[in-house]
Amino acid sequence: MVLTSKIPGAWTGTGILMTIPVQMDKWAAVGLAAPSSVLAAGLAVALVLGAVGRHPMWRHQDLNLSESAAVRDEAEVVRLIENGEDPNRPRDIRPGVLFDYAVRLTPLEAAVASQRAEMVERLLANGALMDAAVWNRLRCAERGNEVPVALERHRPAGAVTRCDGIRPR
Repeated sequence: MVLTSKIPGAWTGTGILMTIPVQMDKWAAVGLAAPSSVLAAGLAVALVLGAVGRHPMWRHQDLNLSESAAVRDEAEVVRLIENGEDPNRPRDIRPGVLFDYAVRLTPLEAAVASQRAEMVERLLANGALMDAAVWNRLRCAERGNEVPVALERHRPAGAVTRCDGIRPR
């Protein structure tokens, strides 16, 4: 195989391009073409996977109500509740969503753990219940600045903060 390469007029001094033949064996040409061919094939596979709804780099996993509250996805929280999910039932939260380990929390507990007052408000507006015992547990578990204000706005009658024996999850 003969390839030609254009090098600016090195010997002519005129700056005019001249063609210099370069000899390359078959395996050298294959070695040069292989990386771009592999890249093109990988991109074609990614394109096909994307067209059928599968992401080529990671798989999509639906979030449950507690996980949605933990990652602050208000639209998904409302959608799940409107589709019949119970906003008071504890659910498993996978490692890496809220903590480095798996936990089982109610959506309200997940919202408090993620320190998002607006998620606490959204859950309470969409059917999450908070009696004095739940309020006390959440109040003792929170560590932020905005969540205590939201919890105080929804403080049940007779609720008193007593954190003895309550430890954050």
